[in-house]
Amino acid sequence: MNHPLRWLALVALEEARLPGFEEVAAWYEERFPDALQPVLSSSTENLLTLTRGDATAAVSLVPRPIPCSQLEGPAATAWYWPEASIALRHHSAHLLVALVDEGGRPIAKAMALTRLVTAVAAASPSVGVFWGPGRLVHSPEAFVEQAVQMGEGSMPLFLWVDFRIEESTRGGVRLFTTGLEALGATELEVRDFGGTPQELLDYAYNIAHYQLDQRKVIRDGDTIGLTEEVQVTAHRATSMLGGEMEVLQLEFER
Repeated sequence: MNHPLRWLALVALEEARLPGFEEVAAWYEERFPDALQPVLSSSTENLLTLTRGDATAAVSLVPRPIPCSQLEGPAATAWYWPEASIALRHHSAHLLVALVDEGGRPIAKAMALTRLVTAVAAASPSVGVFWGPGRLVHSPEAFVEQAVQMGEGSMPLFLWVDFRIEESTRGGVRLFTTGLEALGATELEVRDFGGTPQELLDYAYNIAHYQLDQRKVIRDGDTIGLTEEVQVTAHRATSMLGGEMEVLQLEFER
């Protein structure tokens, strides 16, 4: 289901400053020359309103830190950015970057928002990026590095999706994702896996990318061959985390 503010990100700032549109647009054009370019619709001291084709976006300066309640959890679990909590602790303001959801492919909207956030972060005194749909935090450098390599066949899923790995009650590791549903796919879960966390991460990433790149609906009971030795059976069930959300629970066979 669409929500008008589903596609948003927050850029944490060292100082409260809204970047100029010219700087954002120049950076955007240099790094994403083949993409549809943003056009300034209106501006004030604390707000840029942009159009990009038929889509509307806004960059708003909020002269106070992002609430700790929004950042503490994502920063504490950002295994890929161990310094997240320290880097974000003393930021003084933030930019709210929002893309109005007016329909269309979720992947296209995710790419559009990623490009805009990248240009805004690069043109600002940024210290971190919070990606709203997946509730993830990233360093500006990592966000820019992965975003500029983005393409239809190379989606930056680590920017968009939280692949959370934890110890399981059975002595192995378990996994769940957050952010795939916003992209039009089904969230993944693994209750217990006997291999290494890196193996599980690689397998889950490949299945997530397959869902999105091939626009493939994985049905209950489908079998997915990952390697000659490893295959997965998918089961549609309610989340192991509680609630009523339907997920794909993956059962590994070797």
